[in-house]
Amino acid sequence: MQLNLLPSGSSQSGSSQSGLGGIAIVRRDYREDIDWLRAIAVLAVVAFHFEAPAVFGGFVGVDIFFVISGYLITGIIQSELQSGGFSFARFYERRVRRLLPALYAMVALTAIPSFHYLLTSERAEFFRSVAAVVTFTSNFFFWFQTGYFDHAAVEKPLLHTWSLAVEEQFYLALPLMLWGLARVARGRRIALPAALGALGLASFALSVWLMNSDRSANAFFMSPPRAWEFLIGGVVAIPGFPVLRHALAQQIARGIALLLIAIPIFSLRQGPGFPGFNALAPCIGAAMFIWSGIGVPSLKRSGYSPLTIAKFFGQISYSLYLWHWPLFTFARFSRNSLVLDGTDKIALFALTVMISYLSWRFVEQPFRLKSLAPTRRAAFGLAGLASVVLLAGGAFGIVLSRTPSDADRAALQLESYNVYNYQPLYRLGDCFAPDGGVFGDSCLALATGKTNWLLWGDSVAAHYFHGLRKATDPQSVNILQATQAACMPTLNAAAQGNASCRGFAAQMDGFFRERKPDLVIMSADWLEYGRPPRFDGMIADLGQTISRLNELGIAVVVLGPAVQFRARLPSMLMRAHLRAIEPRPDDFVLPDIFALDDRMKAALPAHAKFAYISVVDAACPLRQCPLTVDGGIPLSWDHAHLTAEGSSYVMDRVVPMLGLNPSFRGDAERRTRNLEIPGSR
Repeated sequence: MQLNLLPSGSSQSGSSQSGLGGIAIVRRDYREDIDWLRAIAVLAVVAFHFEAPAVFGGFVGVDIFFVISGYLITGIIQSELQSGGFSFARFYERRVRRLLPALYAMVALTAIPSFHYLLTSERAEFFRSVAAVVTFTSNFFFWFQTGYFDHAAVEKPLLHTWSLAVEEQFYLALPLMLWGLARVARGRRIALPAALGALGLASFALSVWLMNSDRSANAFFMSPPRAWEFLIGGVVAIPGFPVLRHALAQQIARGIALLLIAIPIFSLRQGPGFPGFNALAPCIGAAMFIWSGIGVPSLKRSGYSPLTIAKFFGQISYSLYLWHWPLFTFARFSRNSLVLDGTDKIALFALTVMISYLSWRFVEQPFRLKSLAPTRRAAFGLAGLASVVLLAGGAFGIVLSRTPSDADRAALQLESYNVYNYQPLYRLGDCFAPDGGVFGDSCLALATGKTNWLLWGDSVAAHYFHGLRKATDPQSVNILQATQAACMPTLNAAAQGNASCRGFAAQMDGFFRERKPDLVIMSADWLEYGRPPRFDGMIADLGQTISRLNELGIAVVVLGPAVQFRARLPSMLMRAHLRAIEPRPDDFVLPDIFALDDRMKAALPAHAKFAYISVVDAACPLRQCPLTVDGGIPLSWDHAHLTAEGSSYVMDRVVPMLGLNPSFRGDAERRTRNLEIPGSR
């Protein structure tokens, strides 16, 4: 989620060429095509965050920006080292002028609506994040807050600054490394590409290792596993890197580059599978795009040319990136449902572009062109003063946020659900996401003389365990649980996207070969696994798994989509309370669940030993889902995962549909033989 650091007027460009596949000598000439690439990157990120249709992987725009930054900064430093004009003071003066004015202006102005729209706890977190932004440690700050259930990203106005921190940390290391290499290499041209290549490979290997060891958050937020994305751009900027001299070759390379960028933007899905190998295509595409434009002159174009428009978005890309996320966050807070419709988003985009242009014209440009803070001393002095003011303001904001307002006090009960202790209810570390990835007998032991039901799936299965146990008779029904975070219940291990899910599928395949529960209850976040164009594949996978279990003599029930909300339910209820608005299910419930439920009903017809049960039909009569239960307790503690009371509410209505009377006390063996699933006859 970040932008390059060089002013658009300083994009490196041209080269002198000699011979076939000539040599590039990078200069600091303006390159219009780099502004086009900036435009692609920033518009992809904005479209992704504004939830534009089909832009599923727009977050890769951040990776594109990392490549651009690596190319530009490596080229600038290296050319100055070669000419003998490199200065650390000059380098960081440029960084200060480029980064801080627009960033600090955005942070300061964002603090104003925080007092109106953010709750006490959110406001305190906001001002702590201000300190992280100023110290360029926000990647650490937001990394510490990540987790599988962290659906509250849209409630963090400064979340997008994590990538600025990654970039600035890279800039602390790169000048020292290049300066040291220049002194050690003593003219050996192989030293620089060898060093950058080795470091890039090591960084990429670290990223892949973290991904394979289920530490994708580390790979996402930390600088070392992201460094290869900068370095791949840096390699292209090395003097001596081969240059395409034929126009046709340049056009072919650019076409391939655009394809490598477009495919992930429109097809990649967010989740634990990124970055790692999934970041290769956009990064290689960005590097190829830059490479294919070396030596290509900029042309004069009409003011209405699409490329001129792209150039405009490239020029304002830094401010556009800075402003789009806090504006989106606070615009959501202004809505009762915390959701923006299409018209809202179009208007918000226009407003964001206007503010970004003003930021570029009246904040970025004056500091970059030195009409403000004309000397180096003035630039560093003003930056230091502004940093102190923001840190002091952040501390003051934290102090103010320790005392809740009257409205906040009334919402404290709901606010507590934003830090809900779901772990014991879902049996985290034992039967949900077990430590070591292996389910023990406490989760999967069959009970003799009882009917054995297995609850199998991801977190949206785990949240039913509490209610299922409460709604059944423990003397007659033994409930087993095998649930893994973000893993669809399937026996097709090869189809799973990460190591933990592949291991989960393999372990369950072995379990069913050795043990035969009477009933398997499958539940998962079908809305996520069945997103277009994956619905047909999900249904085919489910069908194969159900058939295999039925062949083993095991009855199967698939629970349809869970009740899900447009945002965190406690937050929506709190904001409705603060505005004295009567909450309405139609405003809060995600309508997609009903459409998906209808599709799954049609795709999974009942047959012997199988039934599909609609959770939303059971819990939401006439599609009016309860928002609270038991006297005001939220049904869910986030956007989808049930509270204890919510789990009991839903399962009290689902269990009677499973074909067994929960209070049945008859012979267990006869009960097993007569197990009936609705629709099996």
